[in-house]
Amino acid sequence: MLACRFTKRLPEFSLDVDLRVGRETLALVGRSGAGKSTTLNVVAGLVDPDAGSVALAGRTLTDVGERTLVTPEHRRIGYLFQNYALFPHLSVAENVGFGLFRLDRDSRDGRVRDALEFVRLTGLDRARPSELSGGEQQRVALARALVTRPDALLLDEPLAALDAENRSRIRLELRALLEKLSIPTIVVSHDYDDARVLGDRIAAMHLGRVVQVGSAADLADHPADGFVATLTGANLVSVARGETIAFDPWSARLSVAPVDEAYQWRGEIVDLRPLGAATRVTLRTDASDIRVDVDAGTSAGAGYRVGDVVIAWVAEHAVRRSTTPSGGASG
Repeated sequence: MLACRFTKRLPEFSLDVDLRVGRETLALVGRSGAGKSTTLNVVAGLVDPDAGSVALAGRTLTDVGERTLVTPEHRRIGYLFQNYALFPHLSVAENVGFGLFRLDRDSRDGRVRDALEFVRLTGLDRARPSELSGGEQQRVALARALVTRPDALLLDEPLAALDAENRSRIRLELRALLEKLSIPTIVVSHDYDDARVLGDRIAAMHLGRVVQVGSAADLADHPADGFVATLTGANLVSVARGETIAFDPWSARLSVAPVDEAYQWRGEIVDLRPLGAATRVTLRTDASDIRVDVDAGTSAGAGYRVGDVVIAWVAEHAVRRSTTPSGGASG
């Protein structure tokens, strides 16, 4: 179990984190600058918190009140950095084994061989990073993070350096590798699709606070606030009597005139975004910005344009009553 509860003052806000991660992958997702990477750095011991503690497998790594601070190299935490941080002049094997200088050569070579086999890079041990694809470089960096046999693993934007063409495939490959590890793992991403695929659970972070933790279905079905709703692509709208409802863009409809439905809103089209066979129409209403996915042919036929005033509506059976789950993450 990885347990961390700490605060850290940052220039624009105070980071306030309370997370518990078991033998699973927790995806920490939020916009750039939300405090995600700083969270990893506090867990890794690279940044000191102002208050709180970090513990792993029952061992205290940081406790500000008790003045306990285990150095990064003694925390038994693997860290895959966003830019992979591979040494260009070293071979794959030398990169992976770089942190094993305390071991004898046979032990080090055995560890490197096992790590490369785990990430399916056997046979590339003599290659240089420049000779590898982006996905292969990522796996070298992952092997280096795992070669010390850590008790927990941290990954900071592991897919950010990849091009769109290969991202989906490599995301699935990384997911398969993480499933085999069975150690507490935190993956940071600003991309919800990455978080949805990689994480057993997702922690949504906004301005330094974890606002909701749960499965991808939990967050999409019952977003805790407008930020989570936007993150997952759902609509979250306050209606009469203080009730809040959530619904998917593809379950909503547009009309040029009022309809016989309980949930409908009049507003101005502020954005039209092609999404393959559909067009996502964003409508600014008094209640909220509402996203509606309209069949591309229907959209073209209706001639919707930015600035048009229309009605967005959703059938009652497609509505979910939103709740606000606890922000803590238990393992």
